[in-house]
Amino acid sequence: MDQDDPYRHTSVADRVPNPYGERDGRGPEGLGGWLIAVAAILGLSAAFAILSLGLAVFGGGLSGDLSPEYLGYVRARVAVDALLLPLALAALTLFWRKSRWFPHTFVAWAAVAAFGKGVRPWMMAMTGDVSLVMALATPLLWALLWYGPWIVYILRSRRVRNTFAARR
Repeated sequence: MDQDDPYRHTSVADRVPNPYGERDGRGPEGLGGWLIAVAAILGLSAAFAILSLGLAVFGGGLSGDLSPEYLGYVRARVAVDALLLPLALAALTLFWRKSRWFPHTFVAWAAVAAFGKGVRPWMMAMTGDVSLVMALATPLLWALLWYGPWIVYILRSRRVRNTFAARR
């Protein structure tokens, strides 16, 4: 009875160790692959938000010396960066902790970032410098061409699913 069942068929894949580090046929996992680019994007986003907020506050970007249109743009950009910074930092923290909440936080960050790309064209449309179509097309194009593929990757990737799965 200690012998294997002679009628049980095992494939070669079951007998040979997987050279790619996959366990139990689940697929890739860990903070590798395209997730490295995701971490870099979040880190750069946090750095640029800190830089933007610092320039606005300490560089005189919010002073009354600016034209009303530009001051409105700076205030809107500061508001977007004030939302992006904590979201990026929270997403990075959840990323390194391999939390199951990371994908949701990343999608929220990407949505706010895509919206934030439309701040300048929207403010320019309000002053008449740019058409309203351009103001609406800019965040939509950013969302579709840049943030969209990253959101799809985060939501559909086997590596992301395996790395950030709920722990049992």
